[in-house]
Amino acid sequence: MRLKSIIAVGTVLTCSTLLWGCGNANMNHASQQKDTVQTESWSDPKRLEASHLEALERMEKDHIHRMVSLNASMDEDKVMTTLERSTQKLEEMRPLAEMLQHEGHPTLLQRIQEMAGDIQGSKQVVAEMKKLPQDGKIKIQSENSDSLHHISSFRDYHQYMQEKIQTLNKSKSATH
Repeated sequence: MRLKSIIAVGTVLTCSTLLWGCGNANMNHASQQKDTVQTESWSDPKRLEASHLEALERMEKDHIHRMVSLNASMDEDKVMTTLERSTQKLEEMRPLAEMLQHEGHPTLLQRIQEMAGDIQGSKQVVAEMKKLPQDGKIKIQSENSDSLHHISSFRDYHQYMQEKIQTLNKSKSATH
């Protein structure tokens, strides 16, 4: 009986050691694959830049869709939160964009800088809206659809909001 117990314990230890070793080998292999993928992407900075530009465009469309569905004067805090998140995402990409620029691929950094300027302008317009009386509302979402098709970028959003705030300011000064 004692011999059977020792053999059973030995078998369990041997099997678990083998399994642990196989699992470790798989982890090492996965780590090597990951390193290879990272090395390959760095060896092709143009492709790396293109993939990050695509990610930037997807983020922009997603954030614009969120903001367009909000009433900018009533949901200013949500709009500002979305603009802040957009700024944060851009800042997360900036170090990579700066490295790519040093490699001779400036497009990602230029796009980040353009978007950052448009986002900052939108933040200023939304902050300016807070100063207007509550009857001056800017609703971007049309009555018949979920979003307006002509607003598809931070630049479009900023220009649209700037025009609306100027119109509200003109009508406000005309009444006084």
